[in-house]
Amino acid sequence: MMEKIRQIPYPGLRNIKTAFAGTLCIVVYTLIGRTEGLPLACIAVFICMQDSVDKSWKVGKDRAIGTLLGGALASGVGMIRLFEQNLAILAAAAFLGIVLYIFACGLLKIEGSILIGLSTYTIIVFGPQAGVIAPIRLAFDRTLDTIIGIVVGVVINMLLFRPRPERFRGGDTINPVFHYEYHKGSHHKTIKWDGGETKELYIYPENTIYQNMDFDFRVLVNIGRTEHNLLRKFPGYKRQVMLLDGEMRLVHEGQHTITLGQYEQDVSLGGWETACHGRGTDISLLTKEGFAGQMELLYYNEQRKHTNGSYTSFYCLENGTKLYFQNQGRTYKQELQKGDYVIVSWFENGAESYKVEVRHEEGERAEPLVLMITCAHEDARRNT
Repeated sequence: MMEKIRQIPYPGLRNIKTAFAGTLCIVVYTLIGRTEGLPLACIAVFICMQDSVDKSWKVGKDRAIGTLLGGALASGVGMIRLFEQNLAILAAAAFLGIVLYIFACGLLKIEGSILIGLSTYTIIVFGPQAGVIAPIRLAFDRTLDTIIGIVVGVVINMLLFRPRPERFRGGDTINPVFHYEYHKGSHHKTIKWDGGETKELYIYPENTIYQNMDFDFRVLVNIGRTEHNLLRKFPGYKRQVMLLDGEMRLVHEGQHTITLGQYEQDVSLGGWETACHGRGTDISLLTKEGFAGQMELLYYNEQRKHTNGSYTSFYCLENGTKLYFQNQGRTYKQELQKGDYVIVSWFENGAESYKVEVRHEEGERAEPLVLMITCAHEDARRNT
């Protein structure tokens, strides 16, 4: 019986600090007599309490923009309610406001803000104080409540049990001290198409969808391209391609043509009209304007030191490869098979440094063992 009780999991740290942030809002709002704005503040706190500070900042920023937009539209509909009591007219105005809000969020690519913005919009237009307090004042107050909740959620996430930005996703292990993600090759997100498939190794931010073209960078492997196909356009991005095996000729219409051999690279703009000829496997890195990326082969016994705000990742090219990470006097080993992927991100811990060394279980090898891929804000890169 006692053994079963001991196996019951305890509440996690994120659970505790979410409860703390929500309770803090409840206490403060009650003490200052502003309970009418409490629900929106708490909703914002709960939404912004993400599993990394980096995500909290992004979610908080998007929700703040969405809330301001929802408050502005609600103040307009509230003015109609103030001067027009006809239910049909009010319903039509409310309907139009919701349509415009969702449409605007889509244009701004902040679809995640729709829920919180519509909550603000509905409370302003139809809440108990609607028609009693001036619409612009009510919109200001409720929008402020939501933004206060966003700030509280982000700040508490930063200061209390601060999460690491690196989380394990889809593999076997994560080191509890030196933080990195290990992705087994069989666990990559795969998109199949005629003649081959694309494996998405990583996309940042992680909750983005590449078709929306709102990501900062994306790493992918294309396997078995057809003899001739057109590459998808990504305007506003730079495309770097390295051939891993097979044959490939890239024809950038009106720009240049290049034939790649094994481990050779090509750099182009994602908005170019590009045709690919040949069959084989390649790895591609797409980086948004404002981001810089680099792909570099590492051989047996090579070492690299990193002290920056980059995402640095390692794609394994040979079975039996081993990565050794050295950080703060400790060494951590990760064994890899071909196709496995390891990513180390230091956006929050830019002052810390680590060294990586590449080895192989069979000793010295002539061929490259891993492909190192580094992505960072161009400003951060210039400062390192």
